[in-house]
Amino acid sequence: MIRRWWPELVSWVLAAVLTASTLHGLLAEHAYRLARTVELESLAQDALTLAVVPVLVFAGRRSRLGSARGHLLWLGLLSYVAYTYVIYAFGVPSNSVFLLYVCAMSLAIAALVDGIARMNVRLLATALGPARHRAVGGLLVVVGCAFAALWLSDLLPAAISGAPPGTVGVGGLPYPVYVVDLALVLPAMAVVGLALLRGHVAGPALAAVLLVKLLVMGLAIWSMAVAILVDGGTPNWAVAGVFAVLIAVCATVLARGAHRMRTPAPGWLREALWTENPLSGKDM
Repeated sequence: MIRRWWPELVSWVLAAVLTASTLHGLLAEHAYRLARTVELESLAQDALTLAVVPVLVFAGRRSRLGSARGHLLWLGLLSYVAYTYVIYAFGVPSNSVFLLYVCAMSLAIAALVDGIARMNVRLLATALGPARHRAVGGLLVVVGCAFAALWLSDLLPAAISGAPPGTVGVGGLPYPVYVVDLALVLPAMAVVGLALLRGHVAGPALAAVLLVKLLVMGLAIWSMAVAILVDGGTPNWAVAGVFAVLIAVCATVLARGAHRMRTPAPGWLREALWTENPLSGKDM
């Protein structure tokens, strides 16, 4: 019984954790103890994350009720939360809600891994039907490689010269965005993009998850740009422009995919991650 309610239950727990952590950031005085621009970006991301909370709960409920669209949306939002709070846990000076960052990160990663592992990607690919998957695959490969090249353009000269890169984390530690992107996110985008290009059955479902994550992250980048502009600063309009294009493309692809998607055959989502051992109960 509890297993069937897991998507909605974990969404409500995450909602409470995210609401508490974001409100602390927004309402406490200098909650982040960072440079002014970075603090503004953190506050803007808190506001965006707070707006995502009701959508996360809605998607978790739809997943629990058996909606494939709701499940993929839920996984995409979980990937955004996991990404955000890995960076918060490692890149923000410890404060009174640090344990909430760790809790949000752990819950989101656990739910994301479980939700992906239980999918029957073949049935979901059939439900999504024929589409221009190669175009989406090419987009993911290009975006993954472009951002990897951008981050490496800062890191490689620093590695050769021995000087610190242009962007560093708190206390001179490695910038967590570089670490998470180069180690996990950008390789995942490239691999899923290649899966789409090669017609692999796992490609469409995993691409939908990544496109939701990329869309929400783009909205977060724009919320940061607006916060800096309101404060009298000058946002990086080149980055904001790139993400504006990505937001439009991701929203269009996701909307068309959701409209085209049929109800998948029964069994598209397994009840449990591990089935019972068929040998259980037999004499050993």
